[in-house]
Amino acid sequence: MENVFAQYMFIFFVSMVPFLEVFLTIPTAIIVFNFPPLVVLIVAILGNATSVLLFVFFGVQINRFFNTLYNKLRKRNRAPMTINPRIKRAFDRFGATWVCFSSSILFSSQVGAGTITSLGASKRQVFIWTNLGVSTLAVVLATLSVVAEKLVSSLVNL
Repeated sequence: MENVFAQYMFIFFVSMVPFLEVFLTIPTAIIVFNFPPLVVLIVAILGNATSVLLFVFFGVQINRFFNTLYNKLRKRNRAPMTINPRIKRAFDRFGATWVCFSSSILFSSQVGAGTITSLGASKRQVFIWTNLGVSTLAVVLATLSVVAEKLVSSLVNL
């Protein structure tokens, strides 16, 4: 019983890691751990939502901390990095909702949420649209994992 709990905790905490998120946790849980897809979706989305919430509310402070740490390690002061012009242009062109929704597919939902929040978007809007994007991606990955598992098992049992 504790092994199953540890596996669910693995899914929850790995889904909090930027760039791994649902890309690793959902196929691993469905194919390797053989968990029900709906339960996996709920656990992975909750883990990612927790991480996104931290990045939304503490993104500016995290950025300041890394700038301070970088300056201390390099032993010189450097001006804080400005927002990448391409990200700013995408934000101006598509708006916060589309950038938040697509950030989980393009790079990382946590990084996208922190960046868009630092550009001045509503924290509530960023949280909602980022989680909708992650949820959509999670459903697609769960569907593909189930189909891939059935395909591979049918090919092996020839």
